[in-house]
Amino acid sequence: MIRVAEQSDYTDMDSVFRASAEALCVRDYDRKTVLDWVGEARPERFVHSANDGCTQYVKVLKDKIACFGELNIEKQLLLSLFVSPEYAGQGIGKEMIEFLFTKASDAGIKVLKLDSSLNAANFYLRNGFVEQSKSDFTTQNGVVLKSIKMECILST
Repeated sequence: MIRVAEQSDYTDMDSVFRASAEALCVRDYDRKTVLDWVGEARPERFVHSANDGCTQYVKVLKDKIACFGELNIEKQLLLSLFVSPEYAGQGIGKEMIEFLFTKASDAGIKVLKLDSSLNAANFYLRNGFVEQSKSDFTTQNGVVLKSIKMECILST
């Protein structure tokens, strides 16, 4: 089941983000950049996202957050989707993105945008996104990552 995240989930979401980035992003970014990006544990990063208009969703398995995604309806933006490394490749990310597509469609979004990390681009391409351009993305803590701007036309 996927549900709206609660503030009490933020510590576990932060752990999933950090573990996922450290395990999966080092294929496309140097280790120092990844470590600067994830930094120390900082669950308040999700408070910032929520205050910026994002709704956060979590998938819980065995009483642990296995995946989370953040959607900003006003900006028509998929802000993030991270899967715990122990669940990577098991279809949980696909389940989350389909859930987010439904939420976005239900809100009237016709084109959903995102800035994809280099390592996640193929996942998004397989799930209907199209590359628009290469870019630099500045994270909340100021780290600049090479990224790919993508869009997905949602069926209504």
